[in-house]
Amino acid sequence: MSRTANCYSAFFYLLSGFCVVASAQTVELRSAIAKAELGPRGLMSVTDTASGARIDLSADEWSIALNGRALRSEDAKPVLRKSTEDEVVYEYDLPPYRVQVSYRMKPGWAFVSKQLRVAAAPAQSFTVDRVVPWELKSRTPVQSDFVPSVYVPQFGASLEQSRKSLPGKDYGAFLRLDGGRGAFLTVQNPFLAVQREGDSVSISYEPEMEWQSSWGEFTSDIACMGAYRLTGTRNPKEMVTEWHVVAADLPADGMDKAEVEAFTACVREFLIEPAPAPISVLVGWTLNDYQIDAGTAEGREEYKRIIDTAAELGIQTLLYAPGNSKTAERTKSVDTWSWEYVLWLGMGQQIRKDQWQPATDPIPPSVSEMLDYAKQKHVGLLAYVYPSIPYEKDSSWIVQGGPGMHGESFTDPKAKYATLSSRRLQDYLIEKLIAFKKRAGVAGYSFDYAFLNVPGSGSYAQWYGWRRVIETIRKEFPSIVIDGRQSYQVYGPWSWLAGSYPHPTGTDEQPESFKPYPDLHFDRVSADRTRFVNYWYKNYQFAPQEVIPGYATHQTERSRNLPAVDGRRPQAEMMYTRYRARDWDYLGYKYSFLSSIATGGWNNVVDMIPARDPEELKNFSAADKAWIGDWLKWTVENKEYLRHTRTILQQPAMGHVDGTAAIVGDHGFLFLFNPNYKQLSADLVLDESIGLTAGQSYLLKEIYPFAGRVLGKAQSGVWDRGDRVHLALDGTSATVLEVTPAGDVKDPIVFNAAAVSDQAPPRAELSGTSLSITHVAGQPGSTQSIGVLLRGDIRVSSVKVNGKPQAFTRTGAYVEAQVRFDGECFAQAQEVALSPRQDGDLEGSFAVPQRILDQLGARKRAWPVPWTREDYESTWLVPERLLLFVQAADGNDSASLTATLDDKALAFQPAYSSSRIDAASFVGFYTDLSRIAPGVRHTIKLHISGIGPAQLQGIFFDNVEPQLTESMRP
Repeated sequence: MSRTANCYSAFFYLLSGFCVVASAQTVELRSAIAKAELGPRGLMSVTDTASGARIDLSADEWSIALNGRALRSEDAKPVLRKSTEDEVVYEYDLPPYRVQVSYRMKPGWAFVSKQLRVAAAPAQSFTVDRVVPWELKSRTPVQSDFVPSVYVPQFGASLEQSRKSLPGKDYGAFLRLDGGRGAFLTVQNPFLAVQREGDSVSISYEPEMEWQSSWGEFTSDIACMGAYRLTGTRNPKEMVTEWHVVAADLPADGMDKAEVEAFTACVREFLIEPAPAPISVLVGWTLNDYQIDAGTAEGREEYKRIIDTAAELGIQTLLYAPGNSKTAERTKSVDTWSWEYVLWLGMGQQIRKDQWQPATDPIPPSVSEMLDYAKQKHVGLLAYVYPSIPYEKDSSWIVQGGPGMHGESFTDPKAKYATLSSRRLQDYLIEKLIAFKKRAGVAGYSFDYAFLNVPGSGSYAQWYGWRRVIETIRKEFPSIVIDGRQSYQVYGPWSWLAGSYPHPTGTDEQPESFKPYPDLHFDRVSADRTRFVNYWYKNYQFAPQEVIPGYATHQTERSRNLPAVDGRRPQAEMMYTRYRARDWDYLGYKYSFLSSIATGGWNNVVDMIPARDPEELKNFSAADKAWIGDWLKWTVENKEYLRHTRTILQQPAMGHVDGTAAIVGDHGFLFLFNPNYKQLSADLVLDESIGLTAGQSYLLKEIYPFAGRVLGKAQSGVWDRGDRVHLALDGTSATVLEVTPAGDVKDPIVFNAAAVSDQAPPRAELSGTSLSITHVAGQPGSTQSIGVLLRGDIRVSSVKVNGKPQAFTRTGAYVEAQVRFDGECFAQAQEVALSPRQDGDLEGSFAVPQRILDQLGARKRAWPVPWTREDYESTWLVPERLLLFVQAADGNDSASLTATLDDKALAFQPAYSSSRIDAASFVGFYTDLSRIAPGVRHTIKLHISGIGPAQLQGIFFDNVEPQLTESMRP
């Protein structure tokens, strides 16, 4: 026998001896925060070491069906083949198959993973019919469970409807144990079937796909299990759609917050090369860039304006999708929506026909010019790609007909698609995507039309294939941006491990694609939609903050109404020539950007910006650009806080205020939103519920809208842990606060005072025993408690605020004075109080101060765009108008409204989030009161039919911004 053979014999002798000894012992995997005990047949217990929560198992089995044969762990005695610091591997001999089962626990994990591997098979190919990674019996009694599953409330669908219409099913199981303990089980795909009977639980899925040994060993999707302490706070099982009024008491019948956090933390550990800092992406099609012909010099110059503006704002990447008459023709597009002509930087049709090879063929000058220009401006381009286009390289992967995004059939049963279940297609796409990235130097891809439920194979096989493609691309280019679009968002968190983010807003962003929150400003409509969907991503889809998408501003309209025929509603005409290049929501964009950053600040997706329209671009001020650019920089500077973003208050919806907290230890930020026109209050507690895990006393500093104002607690100024903060939020408002440790007082701190100018902040000075507080500002007509926190025990005999003597009180070192600012109250979204008349109509009165009309005049000078008649039809344009809005929940434009103002007829018209008449986009009724006589009390009377009392939210003024004054009443 040779020396080499002797070495191998000795190795296997030692290995088999180790296995025999180890199989009779308990093996432990341990991280800094969890541990798992394994015995002769697998898991025995999982423990969260921080809380002591633990689940004990009396059985841990598995099964896998290959070529119709079920291989079961019960049918073999496992041998321990490997035991290292973070992995234990058992082997099962089930002739002619051999299956290995690997358990792992990495240093940061609060869970243990389990994965099956087919180490030996009798044939070169086999079919994987069914996999059951978890077949458990809990020694710890299971009191109840909750099974999370596919769910798309953004489409107005219930849980039951979602499960019926979508291919995906369960995501795993949450087991509720005694003593406030819990455990989660999952397998990393969205096609699970969970079954529980008493203390026995199984989780299975059915790949129904072929596997070839030339591809390597078949491995199951990774299964995970972790234990934790339940909080006792549960979300409702289902969200309330954002356009409905929420009931006062929602059922707490869904997932415990600890369950959501444990599952999300598990997902985070498997993200593939997540961005180390927030990214920013401008989506070109939201500016209708498809209308631009980059095949012409004029078109390229217009597109360069978009690139220039993106660069000025500090946006890093741009989803580039103009037409290009030199490379593709729209009428020759073969996709269902006829967008193929803008794919692959305009090279999509040639790639599909196999007429242009990214690796070798020259890039056309009209394309290379734009690539070079973007590179000069330090803006990376994203190519728009459809994976399911019927690429003609290989007919074996093309199928005909099939369901669409939500399971419905396309109208054209002859439509052709490439099925992502085909390994050959997967290899083809990987090759083309890598070659194109290297050749064109693009920053990444936006993938749309990735249908995973076309005929010929199961959805799992298609899902598996698409996951393989994007994971391969991510590993090849770790810093690539992958923008995920249609269908990607409905397959759950295990689909998003390699992408930068799933679909912003959870569906198509076009005005007619979703039912709007009732608001006259489309930026705010889109913002409320963004927060609603991101609440869903975070609390119902287990998305780590690093993959939640932002969405700032809006997608502009693509269609116009054709004239009505025979009294029917106008029909839509898609516009392919230049249309609605002007669409900047001058008054809505800040609310929208803050909504995006508050909920998806790691992925700053930016949409319509002033770039195409020369007038908008000319008047897009340096101050507005700086505001946007500074907030995008803010996301990078505060990335660790954003990583800890959590939702607080309630879900975004009518009748609710909502918000997020991004806090680490004793410092961080609060973002609060009132999407309603009616003023509402936000109540929050300064404790762990918002993420405050350290410190005992805090300052609340306002960042927006009144930067620099310090919000003070009555009688002390400084807030303590456990204090309840009550804030009144104006309608349609966003508020950003910074929470900081209070520390020692070195200079007097002025509380509750805003500043008219950054150059003149509020100040407090002592002259002897006289305290003078200057540059104190507030909203006209408001009453405010102005406080000063002094150093130590300093005597105060008198107080002046802005030069006027004020009565004051003192509690310790805190001095307070109640002041009333001059002028009449007229707030943002000022409400007109209505009372019912005996005839059932509604009546109210109001007066508009002259300062409001002056504000409108100043805005017209600041944004002097020459508006067209068509512009006036969009309620978010022409912001120098004073609009009066009748807001209703879930209204429709078949309702009717007649009104009088001072007993003269007042015409209201329907408002839409689209710029055209579209019933599904109806948001309410509005009228223009820009010519109202100021300082005069007016009486309005309304007769409304088709809108019930519970739907009617009230009538409110719009296009009014908060104002400040230092003038005070005696």
